[in-house]
Amino acid sequence: MAKSIAFDRAADVYEATRGFPPGIGEQVAEAALEFIPPGARALEIGVGTGRIARPLAARGVRLVGVDLSRKMLAELRRRVTESAPELVEADATRLPLASASFDAALSVHVFHLIPDWQAALAELRRVLKPGGVYLNGYDWRPGDSPSARLFSRWRKIVSAHGFPGEAPGARDFADVKQFLLDSGARLEERFTGEWAVTRTVAHALETIEHRTWSSTWGVPDDFFPRCLAELRDWALAEFGSLETAFTVTHKFCWQAFRW
Repeated sequence: MAKSIAFDRAADVYEATRGFPPGIGEQVAEAALEFIPPGARALEIGVGTGRIARPLAARGVRLVGVDLSRKMLAELRRRVTESAPELVEADATRLPLASASFDAALSVHVFHLIPDWQAALAELRRVLKPGGVYLNGYDWRPGDSPSARLFSRWRKIVSAHGFPGEAPGARDFADVKQFLLDSGARLEERFTGEWAVTRTVAHALETIEHRTWSSTWGVPDDFFPRCLAELRDWALAEFGSLETAFTVTHKFCWQAFRW
C-alpha cells in the first residue's frame, strides 16, 4: 500500500493558494457549529495550517488537529496566538487517540491523499462517541470550468507518459459519500459562503508550473517540462490566448454524517 501524501512542500504557500477570502472562513465555522454541540471535543484530520481549525477553536470548540506534515503543523502554530488547538503528528489511518473520545470529527480535502482512505474513515468512526457527528467538507466549484478542464488535461498528459495522473486515494467526494452511506450513515448537507475567483489561463498554468498542487508531484523533475509544454500547447489551442480571463464561483459544503 502506498503511503499517504504529506504536504511539507506546500506548507509555505498553502494559505496563499488554498486560503479562504476574508469572511468566508468565519461563515464556514458558523455552519459547522450547526452540527457540533456546544463545548464539544472535536478532531480534525489533515488539519494543515488550520484554515478550518483556527476559527472553530476561536469559537470555543476543544479541537485536536492531526496532520502527517510537520511543516504544516509548524505553520499552524506560527499563525495561532490564542485558542490554539492541540496538535498531533500522525497518519489518519493509525490515530494515536482513544476510542469514543470525540463528540465530532472533521476533514476537508484529505481523502484523495490517503491510499487506504477506507481505513482512515474507520479510524474516525472508532474515535467518535456513539451519536457523534462526522463532518466532511469541500470547496465546491463547477466541474466544467476552464481550470477544471486544464487539470483534467494535465492528468491525461502525465498518465499517457506513465506517471501518476490521479492522487493515490479516493478519486472523488462521491466515493467517500457513498462509502459512508453504505455503512448506514444518515447524511445532511449544508452549503455556506460564496465567492468568485477571476484568473487568466496563464495564471492557472503557473500554479501547475510552480507545482502548487499535489497532482504535479508525481512527475519526475527532468520530465516535468515536457508535460508542461504539452499542456501549454493544448491550452493555446483550446482557449486561443493564455491571457483569456475566466471567473469561477466557489461555495463551501459540509456533509454531516451520523450513525
